Amino acid sequence: MEVNWNQNSKTVTINSPAKLHTVKAGDTLWKIADKYNISINKLREINGITGDMIYVGQKLKIDSPTQNKAKAPSQNNYVTYTSHSIQSGDNFWDLSIKYGIPMAELLKVNNMTENSPLSIGQKIIIPVYHIAPKNRVSERHGEYLDWWSEAQYLFPINKVATVIDFQTGKSFKVKRTTGAFHADCEPLTAKDAAIIKEIWGGNYSWKERAVIVQVDGRKIAASMASMPHDVEYITDNNFDGHFDIHFKNSIRHKDGMISNAHQEQIKIAAGIR
Repeated sequence: MEVNWNQNSKTVTINSPAKLHTVKAGDTLWKIADKYNISINKLREINGITGDMIYVGQKLKIDSPTQNKAKAPSQNNYVTYTSHSIQSGDNFWDLSIKYGIPMAELLKVNNMTENSPLSIGQKIIIPVYHIAPKNRVSERHGEYLDWWSEAQYLFPINKVATVIDFQTGKSFKVKRTTGAFHADCEPLTAKDAAIIKEIWGGNYSWKERAVIVQVDGRKIAASMASMPHDVEYITDNNFDGHFDIHFKNSIRHKDGMISNAHQEQIKIAAGIR
């Protein structure tokens, strides 16, 4: 088998040699054709035989050489769609969590509102985002992914991730519990909360730090502030509230503006500053 890569067309060509049969005493074209489930005419054609004469030791091609082309994995993001059949108890919020899609987007793609009724057996459309891996500067750095079109689908609500502090290399577990403009997260356990406090010098702070969010084998450049605030969902982690993790082009809740300080830290984590 020969494998060739075409850079221009981004295809892999696999050339497979023909299968061969070595003629033995007593073989006839009919017997050989019957053995391999091909017609005698096809056997003659691929071997350039016009009559029925064959000889012991002769090598006959049983099939023609094949050439298969396979497209390389897409280097671009794309969206496919599946469907969900509504069951008793389903609601848009729970479905958005289940499939990792913002509820507003799920409503929009189905031409519905929060007040639209759902009936058992009804089928709704579910977008599935395929986010192509981006090149990283080094093993230490993260992918520089846009929040709106990429990162939020890799790190959806209810997803657990490992966060690595870029400067110290210390890591801890977090869960994204809410947030639409950026990722609102909470330490997974009290131990994780203690590591966060240690990284920020013994006190939680609004100070931005470059971090890597590691989720499902992907490393994403991000920026985090550790100050606990507002709503919390995890109640046994010794952390009263949630903290913010920002990604490329994410914005603040309070004014809908990009935080330049966070964006600078994200660039550090991506290795582009």
